[in-house]
Amino acid sequence: MPRYECRVARIAPSITTHWMLSRMAWVATKLYNTAMWNARETWDKTGKIPTGFELHKPVLASDYREYLHTHTAQKCADMVGRSFRSWFKLRKQDKTAHPPGFRPKERLSTCTFTLAGFKVESDGRIRLSIGKKLREELSYPDQFLWVKPVWNTPLPLDGKFQEVEIVPREGFFELHAKLELPEPIWRTEGQVMAVDLGMRNPIVSMSEDGQTDIFKGGGILQTLHYWNKEKARVQSEVMERSDGKKKWSHALSRMAQKAARQVKHALHGLSSAFVELCRQRDVKEVVVGDLKGIKKEPDGTGKNWRDKSSQNWQQFPTRELVAQCGYKLARLGIRLKEQDERGTSRGRCSLCGCTDRKKLHRVHRGLFLCENCGGIQNADVNGVRNQQARYLRRENAQSSSGLLARPAVHRWDGHLWKVAT
Repeated sequence: MPRYECRVARIAPSITTHWMLSRMAWVATKLYNTAMWNARETWDKTGKIPTGFELHKPVLASDYREYLHTHTAQKCADMVGRSFRSWFKLRKQDKTAHPPGFRPKERLSTCTFTLAGFKVESDGRIRLSIGKKLREELSYPDQFLWVKPVWNTPLPLDGKFQEVEIVPREGFFELHAKLELPEPIWRTEGQVMAVDLGMRNPIVSMSEDGQTDIFKGGGILQTLHYWNKEKARVQSEVMERSDGKKKWSHALSRMAQKAARQVKHALHGLSSAFVELCRQRDVKEVVVGDLKGIKKEPDGTGKNWRDKSSQNWQQFPTRELVAQCGYKLARLGIRLKEQDERGTSRGRCSLCGCTDRKKLHRVHRGLFLCENCGGIQNADVNGVRNQQARYLRRENAQSSSGLLARPAVHRWDGHLWKVAT
């Protein structure tokens, strides 16, 4: 079964290229909103969710359709149909889910080109098919537009282009390429690494030989907390100057983007450090907890602890971290598997197997005490040991208490994850 990865490139600047892409992105917004209007009308009148194929007709009937390649215009309808299906599925579990909305008229939308609408040239340029009306409006003499991407990371040698997206940014454009990669050659020999996911400790891992590593999330939470306070401060100033009429500004947008970049940088560093750890320890499989409903109550509302904990937990990008680990591990032939982790953290002692809740105590967030065997250990380490024992179907964990007492602690210094000494 093939897998897919994305590569990002910045499009080399050119006045003609910039104007052409800007116009195409503006038209994509118009076609997206056309499909959205028809989708909402269908939902309001019939209570049915329209598919992307059903939304092709109003999009192709639009006056703006001939500005784009046919398949690119149809992709606008497909995006709306996919958004509505996703919302309808989520609505069954979460009654608070909001339906997809229109895009602001001034916002430039993503243009997606399928295999019929682009071609990768031998010199690295990408040829994009453009619509007849766009060529006439801008007096462009050619049927195609060539763009020169500057890739952020090297392209895989065995990757095949499936789609390319032109993504508008502030003052420039990016090209996102969807690449199909062959099925990895999965490892059949090696250790199993269990992982306990969290917020204070995003990753607590244990291999079969008992080596334990704790990646501390304080640096990421500190970044989230700092930018939340800064955005709240600036937002209050914006509201005060506008007498409560405005809640957002360009300064807030830039702050949100900078915060997202810093957190994403830390996550990529974390996932890369963890994957390198798996490579060094000859791991063949990594087992993590199933994330389904991890941040929701059964009625669909967000889980609530204390105000600060809830804020941190709801913002912490756990799913993004697992996704990054998944494709980076696949490059090394290491499988990532999910299993139910209920009861692994505080419902069972990993040393003696006791499940009597009266004898098990979470003294505070990081300390687990078992009265049955007198064991005292880190609560997350207890969880990851139980996670591993459940996957391997062992009654009790087999690692030594010496290794348990001295896990390696990794901290984020703003640039790298380093083992604390």
